Amino acid sequence: MAQPKRVREKNIAVNPKSIKDGFKLNEKLFCWSFEKCLWSSSGWRDCVDLKFFAEHIISKLQQFEKMSWQELLKASGGKAEGRGNNNHFINGTALPSEECRVFIELGYMRNFEKVFSLRLSGKERLIGIVDLNVFKILWFDANHRFF
Repeated sequence: MAQPKRVREKNIAVNPKSIKDGFKLNEKLFCWSFEKCLWSSSGWRDCVDLKFFAEHIISKLQQFEKMSWQELLKASGGKAEGRGNNNHFINGTALPSEECRVFIELGYMRNFEKVFSLRLSGKERLIGIVDLNVFKILWFDANHRFF
């Protein structure tokens, strides 16, 4: 099977390894899933209670559902002009050492060489993989320590 082409569109993003030829991520609506979530990680265990989860994380994800990937990738609120985007892809090897080890052991590096960082607020991020247009959440990063 031929490797998918990587496409760069006006500084938006390089399509993840899992994206097939012809699939235009930027045109699709943002979707999300907890299917692959690593609930035992310290971010979920130490920082999230049910009320916070429902009122903060789920409500933010529901707001993002109304956006295309292009809109999401261009979002720069809270940052100074020219300082990058809030939501972006990062090489999986840039994860903190423990998370990188888990990412590789679970086989994600084979199919998803990049992870996606989704900004929820000033420091809070969700980190996951993008499979077609679905953001599959792995970790909660309460203090922006991953990247």
